[in-house]
Amino acid sequence: MDIHHLKIFFEACNEKSFTKAARKLYISQSAVSIQIKKLESTLGLQLIERNSKNFKLTFAGKELFKMSQDVFEKISRMENEMKKILQYKKGKISIGATHNIGEPVLPRIMVEFRKQYPEIEFDLYIKNKESLVKHLKEGTVDIALMEEYFIEDKEIKVIETEDYPFVVVAGKEITNLDELQNIPLLKRDTILTNKYLDLFEKIVGFNLDKRISVNGSIETMKNLIKDGLGFAILPYYSVHEEVERGALKLVHKFEKSEDRFQIVLIRENEDKEGISKFVEFLENYKINRDNAPLVTKVKKTKKYNNLICKEM
Repeated sequence: MDIHHLKIFFEACNEKSFTKAARKLYISQSAVSIQIKKLESTLGLQLIERNSKNFKLTFAGKELFKMSQDVFEKISRMENEMKKILQYKKGKISIGATHNIGEPVLPRIMVEFRKQYPEIEFDLYIKNKESLVKHLKEGTVDIALMEEYFIEDKEIKVIETEDYPFVVVAGKEITNLDELQNIPLLKRDTILTNKYLDLFEKIVGFNLDKRISVNGSIETMKNLIKDGLGFAILPYYSVHEEVERGALKLVHKFEKSEDRFQIVLIRENEDKEGISKFVEFLENYKINRDNAPLVTKVKKTKKYNNLICKEM
């Protein structure tokens, strides 16, 4: 099988068009058609249905496309690894993270990692989960940190960090939990957020009816809270720095810890020196959850008399 023919077939499948594949590969549309016919002739199988108005693969075509994805992802990883060696004359790791981990957590992690391993060079990428998985498989990213995300791929290894609690955070001006009735809840639409919201309403004894939906960046939510617009229920790892320096006030910590993030990497790379050191560092890395001040007093309610928030 000619790898050049396979590459043209792969790009045609990716683009679902001979014309778009030709444009991407800087060749003519007829050249794309001819090379794919040569591939079919070599295999003795039809890969694309010629009688369909739209781009449609045969069963053999679908199977070959799946296998060719693995081939070209590995080739891409090899090319990217060689580029790193050519440019830096030694190994360099590329670390990716989602925004909700990369913005609040990654800076401190990298500062501490650099102190322990000053000889290891690195680049950073902040992407969404889907992009990070794609970049991992292509070799642009060596390690990715992301919220829990189901990945069904034998090439990819997923390591889960320790559990961290969900907490309720508000602005510095809040001194009593009853004051939360008068400001809006900044709400992320996630299963765990909804679960802890229901629990918190039972704890404080009133409904949190004033709500603003904030979809996307936790950083936006934190800035809104700092500016006095509302309060939120968030994973502790995303707010611990602001709590520690007093920019946000921790008003409640839920006893059960369920939130965590994942370390994701390609299995064949886990023994490479820089990658293995970073993974080991992350597995032992703990976000300090102690010494954060709590609002400790809650006014009496009909249902929950003398309720006191527990100190951490």
